[in-house]
Amino acid sequence: MAQYQNMNNILFAYCISIFIFIYLMSVIDQYGSAYAQVNPDFIATLSGKEVVPPVKTTGTGEAHFVISNNSIYYQINVSNAGKIISVQIHGGAVGTNGDVLVTLFKSKDNGTNSIKNIPKISDNSSITQRSSSFSANGNFDGSDLIGSLNGKTVKDIVLVMHSDEMYVNVITENHPDGELRGQILENEG
Repeated sequence: MAQYQNMNNILFAYCISIFIFIYLMSVIDQYGSAYAQVNPDFIATLSGKEVVPPVKTTGTGEAHFVISNNSIYYQINVSNAGKIISVQIHGGAVGTNGDVLVTLFKSKDNGTNSIKNIPKISDNSSITQRSSSFSANGNFDGSDLIGSLNGKTVKDIVLVMHSDEMYVNVITENHPDGELRGQILENEG
């Protein structure tokens, strides 16, 4: 009988251990999910068919955004587009055009007069443009915001990003209204 009691105690302890393990894993998972929501990252897939009205182009690209407390890091890669004049973030839902909220890149030798008074953010860490590719990365913060977000903070721009009503617009010499565009969406993967 004592042997069965010991087996029951061992089985009981084993079950309690499994329960505690499952409970701790759920707490860790909830904490991890909460952390991921505090510092999300976003992505925009760039194409001509997203421009309003759509543009025929072989150009493609991606823009990645990583949020921190005080700034947003961006990485933009474009292939097969024309000479890039400016890369901007606009407010606006899919299928609509909106105002510029921040300019990520503005060419120094801007050969067109269609882009006026657009401030370029000061922290472009790296910019590379070749005949068939373009890459830029850097950071921006609340002081770089213009338009309806002028005077706002990184938290404010992240709220707009979560609404899916913000897009990246790549302006080229041949397409002063934009050759590539992509909605900024939270990166699920």
